[in-house]
Amino acid sequence: MTKLPLLLLPGLLCDATLWAHQRNHLSDLADIIIPDLNHASSPDEMVTSVLDVAPPYFVMVGHSMGGWVALEVMKKSPKKILGLGLLNTTALPDSKQKHDSRQAMILMAERGDYVSIIENLTKLFVYNTTVVHPVKIMLERNISAFINQEKAMMARQDCIRVLDFIECPTLIVHSTNDAIFNFDDSQLLATKIKSATLSRIENCGHMSPMESPDQVTQLLKSWLRNISKN
Repeated sequence: MTKLPLLLLPGLLCDATLWAHQRNHLSDLADIIIPDLNHASSPDEMVTSVLDVAPPYFVMVGHSMGGWVALEVMKKSPKKILGLGLLNTTALPDSKQKHDSRQAMILMAERGDYVSIIENLTKLFVYNTTVVHPVKIMLERNISAFINQEKAMMARQDCIRVLDFIECPTLIVHSTNDAIFNFDDSQLLATKIKSATLSRIENCGHMSPMESPDQVTQLLKSWLRNISKN
């Protein structure tokens, strides 16, 4: 069976560590590429970071911020995408509360208070405490990207309009204990995208690829096998 080209897009301050389990256990089905989103300072640069490493046709899975970037890639190059995975993400712009929270953390970063930022993010991101340490180490490693990524997120456009035009097989994953996005965010994606399948992972927070690695991998494996058949 020919392997599918699979792009795995990390979320805020994340990198290949986020996808370690999936990369190790999906390699029989997919040729995996993990774009680096930690050097982009705008929505356009993030999209370019993905397309610069992408083959002519590919499957794309994005987590959190990476899910939003995936939708932006879909706007620009829909015919290249064979399948779309959206994990712990939303198509909606920030609420005023989230916008104000980002602005407050940018001010903290500008003062150099990275310790507080990492503590706050870790508490928000992680429900399964067994992954607190590796998540915190990953966030610390990429903290220099924080201001640029937050400003890019604040500058992003509404992605709702693109959902009606997505035709490729789409997997949406929601975690029941996600403190960043609620079930309504995922349900909106599932309702608007014609070919969407919505799965819920119990007792899992925002960092589903690390908190529930086996379940995320199995969902992706079944989905990829169905795409390969078509």
